[in-house]
Amino acid sequence: MFEKLLLAMLGAGIGTAIRFLIIAAWPSQPKYFTAILGVNVLGAAAMGLLYGAQINDTNFLFLGTGILGGLTTFSTMMTQSAQHDQLSRQIGYLCLQVLLGMLAFALAAMCAPALF
Repeated sequence: MFEKLLLAMLGAGIGTAIRFLIIAAWPSQPKYFTAILGVNVLGAAAMGLLYGAQINDTNFLFLGTGILGGLTTFSTMMTQSAQHDQLSRQIGYLCLQVLLGMLAFALAAMCAPALF
């Protein structure tokens, strides 16, 4: 059990560091195509690859739960949504995140068997 916890923690630390670097390098001006949108869509695509590749539980714990859990961020997505001045823009931003994430996941999951 302790080894599994360490794997998840190590992965989360790596994923969080990657998110930090992407956010630091991303221009902060766009209202919709933000760094958070980028990391969430990237994370969804990577999760689709893991799902499609049908990796074992230990690797999923490190890569999926750990790295991708640290990379993606639901709470910041909610905070960014609240920063839009109109409810329709808030809902639009959230819908954009979910739709692009679903598309990225589905496409990556379909491509995974050919890649692995």
